[in-house]
Amino acid sequence: MGWRTWPERSRRVRSRKLIIHADGAIRDDPPATGIGVVIRNGQGQVLDWISEATKGRVTCNEAEYAALIRALEAAQAYRPSEVHFYLDSQIVVNQMRGRFAVRSPALRRLNTQARRLARRFRQVTYTHVPRKRNRLADALANEAVEKREV
Repeated sequence: MGWRTWPERSRRVRSRKLIIHADGAIRDDPPATGIGVVIRNGQGQVLDWISEATKGRVTCNEAEYAALIRALEAAQAYRPSEVHFYLDSQIVVNQMRGRFAVRSPALRRLNTQARRLARRFRQVTYTHVPRKRNRLADALANEAVEKREV
């Protein structure tokens, strides 16, 4: 796809600091799940974005974790020392910060996977933002769901 070529070229550029917005979206009828991720360098320049449908039926929180995990995987290509995540899920943010317990076995598995990936970076922060400040990641997640529905 032509619209996707320029961010992929920038993947070769190492960025010490990444700013990442991530979001998950689900639909019940028909069942569909998607994730959206926007990766920026420390100056705010968009380096890449991800809009992917995911498999299976999941909860809202599982979709949010799927987006975070995919973002953590994508961030490795830039070899950053610090990564700052902005998510509109208070539950995921507070579970990743260690403020909320992770009681659900499914979320515990996803939380463990995300923590394992996050250990690859020197500094990782998680910040909750309202949905209106996470619009692009939200739009990408919804785009992935809409593609899946077709």
